[in-house]
Amino acid sequence: MKKNKLKKLSIFALTTALTVSCLAGCGKKKEEDTEQATITTEAAEFAPTKEGYVINEFSGEWIDESLSNQRPLCIMINNIVDAMPQSGISQADITYEMLVEGGITRYMCVFKDYSNLEKLGPVRSARHYYVQMANMLGGIYAHVGWSVYAESWIKDTGLNNLNGLYDSTTFYRDESRVAPHNCYTNSEKLKEGIAAAGYSTEYLGEKSKAFAFNVEETALGSGQTANKVTTAYNDSSTRWYEYNADEKLYYRFQYGTEQIDDQTNEQLRYKNLIVMFVQYTDLGDGLQNIDWDKTGTGYYITDGEYEAISWRKDNGVVKYYTADGKQLKMNPGKTFVTVFDETKQDKIIFE
Repeated sequence: MKKNKLKKLSIFALTTALTVSCLAGCGKKKEEDTEQATITTEAAEFAPTKEGYVINEFSGEWIDESLSNQRPLCIMINNIVDAMPQSGISQADITYEMLVEGGITRYMCVFKDYSNLEKLGPVRSARHYYVQMANMLGGIYAHVGWSVYAESWIKDTGLNNLNGLYDSTTFYRDESRVAPHNCYTNSEKLKEGIAAAGYSTEYLGEKSKAFAFNVEETALGSGQTANKVTTAYNDSSTRWYEYNADEKLYYRFQYGTEQIDDQTNEQLRYKNLIVMFVQYTDLGDGLQNIDWDKTGTGYYITDGEYEAISWRKDNGVVKYYTADGKQLKMNPGKTFVTVFDETKQDKIIFE
């Protein structure tokens, strides 16, 4: 229920109750109490509260209230087979996967709380469309190196970023791994780097409203089955998810096997999957562009079902919408966003 509608209903119900009370005395107190209880329940469902906690705007889950206004960390993560297994990425609230040159992909992992990362990486270089997404989310962007377009965009906008090319505080090399797939960071180094750069850890404007969440887990009821979801960027780069009905989570696979976080030794798994179709444009030398000002379609997947959605930039932020035009409400939990070539929609397969 929309907040304004809730207020109108509450005022109407209260006015009605007072009118009846004036006309009939106290004989309606029991009914009035019941009406007020209903209103209170609806309001609580719309805006739940929990002492000492707030809702994480990137997962819909409870987090400590001290983190309420903290900006997210948005970090570039290597995703080629030589970089496997990755470290720490299972803790991300939102993970974006997008194409870079040569048909490979990289991640941008978004952490609202980055205080418990013992090892995170391997970290790789920036691309400007990832940078633009981090900016829309109000985040601090971490990377090692950049494309010419990303460098220009960061310098022109002054985006708060931590760049391992020049920053020896935030990043380190793990000599047990082969370069360039061996650059890592952790919570302590991230905090030191942010402090050394003089960046604010709190939002500089309004808090991100890119995502909306259900108060409680809610089934789609679409009747469109999604027990296995395949996202094949190309013939040599197939990723897929298998739904675990007991846990109500999607387990991720790539390069022919389970995708593991070596900090937990567990397979990556997600409550929500979003596939958004975009127009990738080659800028030369294989470098790609995404025009976030365009609109597009996609899918939302949760609890073994999927539904068609759309996306568009609203008030400077990319948001997702259901067929009735309302902002998509996802189930609380971690989300993986696959940013996919709109010309290859047949490569998204539901089983």
